[in-house]
Amino acid sequence: MNPIKLIAVELIYRPIFNILVMLLALFGGHLGRAIVVLTLLIRALLWKVSSNQTQMQKGMGNMQEKLKEVQEKYADDPQRLSQETMKVMKSDGLGPLKGCMGILVQIPVFFGLLYVIRAFAGADVLDPADIYSFVAPFASQYLSTDAINHWFFGIDLLTGQNWGLTIVGAILIYVQSKLIALNQNKAAAPKLWPGGQKMPDMTKMMGFMNIFMAFMMGSFIYGTPSGVGIYLVTTTVFTIIQYLIQNWQLIKIKWETRNVKNKGIVVDKK
Repeated sequence: MNPIKLIAVELIYRPIFNILVMLLALFGGHLGRAIVVLTLLIRALLWKVSSNQTQMQKGMGNMQEKLKEVQEKYADDPQRLSQETMKVMKSDGLGPLKGCMGILVQIPVFFGLLYVIRAFAGADVLDPADIYSFVAPFASQYLSTDAINHWFFGIDLLTGQNWGLTIVGAILIYVQSKLIALNQNKAAAPKLWPGGQKMPDMTKMMGFMNIFMAFMMGSFIYGTPSGVGIYLVTTTVFTIIQYLIQNWQLIKIKWETRNVKNKGIVVDKK
């Protein structure tokens, strides 16, 4: 086995495999429940990281206001505009890693679960060498496909191409995208990149991107084993609930404002 594959097996596949087998033992071999609980455990551990990501998204609106001021002030000096733009980004602490840390942490878990589900689907009995010694005494009986219940709400978790799960996943990712957009400050963004190049209209692009992301998520769920789809659907539901908890007041205000505008009533901002 080459070093890269060995690292992937030992750091990604085997840990996820053993956690899932332990959960199978806890739930009497019910694969669907094991996947849902595994997802909830991971998201609970990443709650703080996800909260930081939400705060960063809020801060992007304030940063856009500052960037607009910098653009207006140094419109005739591209070099100074570039320097001041970098200062604003550094001072606000909105580094790219901070915003995507939650996603980066989940990537190994996702691929680990994908390969575990594929291993269950492709073999009658999994390799006993992959199970940890302290897990084997109470969970080794769940290495056989015949020993687990891989049906969940009428869905075979070891096969793919389930249209119901695909549609649900696509709708949920679209709702998540809309909530993220609602959470962001709608301040006017600068129309020029540092250096004077024209920026695209991000408002128009976001609507297309939300639909595109929903389509991509649905396509992925359709083409992978449904057990992976259950993981994606569960983590998306968790994300939506977290957004609602953290931003309920903001969502309520924007929803009420939209309803008032639809009725043609002037909102008193005092």
